[in-house]
Amino acid sequence: MADTIVDDFSDPGQERANRVRIGITGLATIVLIVLLAATFSGTASNEPELTPEGIAEQAAQDENALTAAEEQPQEPLAELGVAPGTGPVENPVDDPVDEPPPAESPDS
Repeated sequence: MADTIVDDFSDPGQERANRVRIGITGLATIVLIVLLAATFSGTASNEPELTPEGIAEQAAQDENALTAAEEQPQEPLAELGVAPGTGPVENPVDDPVDEPPPAESPDS
């Protein structure tokens, strides 16, 4: 009797189909596990529920943050004297400059 080994995957097309089937089954299993975990874990975040009182409180905190931001210096390095500030910009066209009249040349 001759010892022969029977190979189930002798056809390359059959081997490819089995690999695809195993891959899709694995992906479906992972998706199912993630969905079940999300279902049983409840809410994903620890944020409080939205209530009118909570919204008003958050708005008050936002207003306080805005006023605190406005009170902060706009150019902290300039206030420390490390960098020059960008003070008010003067437009030289608006300010008339007194120029002396043109001197008459001796040639005329």
